[in-house]
Amino acid sequence: MNSRPVILLVGGTDPSGGAGLAADIKSCSALGGHGCICVTAITIQNSGGVDSWMPVPPDIAAAQMEATCDDGLPDGVKTGMLGSRATVEAVAGVIRNRLSTVPYVLDPVMVAGSGDGLSEESLETAMKEHLLPLATLVTPNLDEAEAFTGKPVRDRASMERAALEIRAMGAENVLLKGGHLEGEPADVLVTSDGITWFPGSRIVPGNVHGTGCTLASSCATLLAAGYTPERAVRNALTYLRGAIAGSFKRDLGILPGHFPAMGPLPGNPDCGAFYKTPRFCPACAGELVKAKPHPVCGRCGLIYYRNPLPAVILVLRKNGKVLLARRAAAPAKGELGFPGGFVDLGETPEATARRELKEETTLTDASFELIGADMDHTDYGSVVLYIYKVRNWQGTPEASDDVSELLWTRPEDIPRLAFPAHDRVADRIKNEGSG
Repeated sequence: MNSRPVILLVGGTDPSGGAGLAADIKSCSALGGHGCICVTAITIQNSGGVDSWMPVPPDIAAAQMEATCDDGLPDGVKTGMLGSRATVEAVAGVIRNRLSTVPYVLDPVMVAGSGDGLSEESLETAMKEHLLPLATLVTPNLDEAEAFTGKPVRDRASMERAALEIRAMGAENVLLKGGHLEGEPADVLVTSDGITWFPGSRIVPGNVHGTGCTLASSCATLLAAGYTPERAVRNALTYLRGAIAGSFKRDLGILPGHFPAMGPLPGNPDCGAFYKTPRFCPACAGELVKAKPHPVCGRCGLIYYRNPLPAVILVLRKNGKVLLARRAAAPAKGELGFPGGFVDLGETPEATARRELKEETTLTDASFELIGADMDHTDYGSVVLYIYKVRNWQGTPEASDDVSELLWTRPEDIPRLAFPAHDRVADRIKNEGSG
């Protein structure tokens, strides 16, 4: 398997972008996978519900799956809306003949979360016969569990019994979702190792469209990456909580936020909020409570540590003067400081120094000497600063990127700068003289 697992996602379309294959491919991508799709049905729906749908012929659905397999065996497969017994049988044939060696997650979609039907007939018998024996994990909700067992499933005790019964039908592992329970939600996982409960809480009021698809495709991605069923489910639930916490309202319903929201928007270019402590816990999506010395999650108790952000300061000297840069963006927009910036993921500090020099001054081919380090505590987080002396650069300095002006300034004329650490570097230069 490559570092990016390939998941074959089989199901219906959703014009709203919140459920079905749209949710599948977003969730798969957000967790580091690559989703290939097989369309089994075309739906007419939005965040408020399903109006109608049209099936794709079963042989066309199977041919799509075969085409993906011909391009290299995927690392996992997930099925959602299938719509008819004939499609169940066609899909099962491809899984049995070509995908039996990879994890398979069965999301037994028969009714949408809004209550709208998504199959031509009752499919529980066909699924029990053809798909459950092939499934690494099956993820029914309460209604689907009732369809499989023929018994009421409306509380935790009946959920546990139903999950055990569904596993006895042939599925290797069963995750029974309790999002529609009265009171707080809870999910139960039954594996060969036993029973594990995952208690939850209502993160937003109302139903979020597409949570079942999001959870199942997340599980499929993590199983394909090699996680155990228990760890895959636990991590998928963490991702789901984050998507629900980031959900947003449309006119007719609520859609999950599969990816972080856009920001800062053009009308609000202040980037400072990016560095502030997030509102929600990265482990369970509970709200972080302000506390000293570190914020604490009110739900799971996680203590949130913000590691200092690494950055560089560039010191350029020429003819007894020092190069200062006027900031073109917040924070400290319009104020003077030294050139420099934050270290990107995968960069060394010296690589950042070289990149920032080119981006902010257009200078190239310089040599760098690390002459010290410092630290700032700001309203957008703590910053560790690597201070580099820059020599032997090529070119003439020109303001670029997030710098609006470059000024050669005598050390004794350096004003108060944008950040305390920059002031300390300036004081050091003044003490050293004009050398």
